[in-house]
Amino acid sequence: IPGGVVAGGAFYFQMLAVSGVPMGTALAALAAVGILSNLVLLALPAVAVVIALISAPIPEGMLPVAIAGTILFVAMFTVTVIVVRFDRPLHWVGWVVQRVVAWAARIFKKDWSLTAEDIIARRDEVVSSLGKRWHKALGVAVANWLLDYATLVVALIAVGADPRPSLVLLAFAGAAVLGMIPITPGGLGFVEAGLTGMLTIAGIPAGDALLATLAYRLFQFWLPIPVGLVAYILFRRRYGKPSELPAVS
Repeated sequence: IPGGVVAGGAFYFQMLAVSGVPMGTALAALAAVGILSNLVLLALPAVAVVIALISAPIPEGMLPVAIAGTILFVAMFTVTVIVVRFDRPLHWVGWVVQRVVAWAARIFKKDWSLTAEDIIARRDEVVSSLGKRWHKALGVAVANWLLDYATLVVALIAVGADPRPSLVLLAFAGAAVLGMIPITPGGLGFVEAGLTGMLTIAGIPAGDALLATLAYRLFQFWLPIPVGLVAYILFRRRYGKPSELPAVS
């Protein structure tokens, strides 16, 4: 979907809401998935640094990625713990958000409203949606990124490269962040250029890096698209067009 993660996430939420999932539950579930997935992704550079300390050193060109990724992971993890455990920060955030939403409602003449209590309620729904199964959700999030990473490693081996796991992991994490840029679907173009460059810095010959990147993106990005199209057609046949259906409150 053009617009990347932002448009795709909104469309995902809409499809869940019109297919019978209450909007609050859908929003809480998607938020939980986003938080866990991004935490695991940002943890990958930190893991790569640890592996590099006991194996190959990190090239100077990749060092900023390692440092920035590690700092972002620590920052996001800290903020997540604070937001989950304490209400006062959400009251501060809610105070600002409430006024911004009210201002936007006046400008666009819409009936929009959002309070700190609403934000805290959504937070509680996210936490309760995981419940005692949080470790399973975390395990699936880790498996998702590791299988994605394994696809890249297999592509590198297939083209005859001799990849160092820690450096490839660092390049993979950087490329995954580029994929979140909400300009092209799935970071199309940004990921290919960024991943090829980082693999080259990691010591992979430029030709092998480019070929492996294209093979990786074939399996990671292009092949799921026809499956998604079939799924959407089946959804339309069962529920109708999402934008024309009432959402379940």
